[in-house]
Amino acid sequence: MSKKSGITFVDTSPEVKKTMAGLAKSALRASGKVIRKHVRDDVPMRTKNIKNHIASWVFIDYKTGQPQMQVGFYGWQKVRKRGKKPSHSSPWWIEQGTKPHPIPRLTKDDAKPLYDKSTGTFYGYHVNHPGQQATNVLRNSVYNNIAEIRAAQEEYLQLLNEEIEKAGGKVFDGEAEDDD
Repeated sequence: MSKKSGITFVDTSPEVKKTMAGLAKSALRASGKVIRKHVRDDVPMRTKNIKNHIASWVFIDYKTGQPQMQVGFYGWQKVRKRGKKPSHSSPWWIEQGTKPHPIPRLTKDDAKPLYDKSTGTFYGYHVNHPGQQATNVLRNSVYNNIAEIRAAQEEYLQLLNEEIEKAGGKVFDGEAEDDD
């Protein structure tokens, strides 16, 4: 019980808790759908395979009991397990960027030059990658679309408010006074 608000829920039945947690998770899933749409639109790509890695997941944090949502990228194993084609580059390279580094040949005896199939470019036998700047596409997609995310949650939050109003007789507000 919060001493600040002075509100005590009298009915703590598992059904009420399950309904409230389910509605909160549904609201987070709706906002996750909006975020995934914007990330897919904003992510720079050479092939469409990087879009298969974008995901969001909702869960109950058992330490706090609060529903949470995380947005991120699946690994290539999870993408393949879901029946989609994974990208050969790491999605985190787009989000976090990379430092300049050499790209070695596969083996020392390899006489083939490095070749990019998607662009048809030969790079030579030794390549120094210049690095890549971070795009922060996940963070920017959330920060730039807060109004749309809140609009997606409104329907479920309205249902949650209706559940609280149904329990109106079961909620005690500490500030109520009796008149005699």
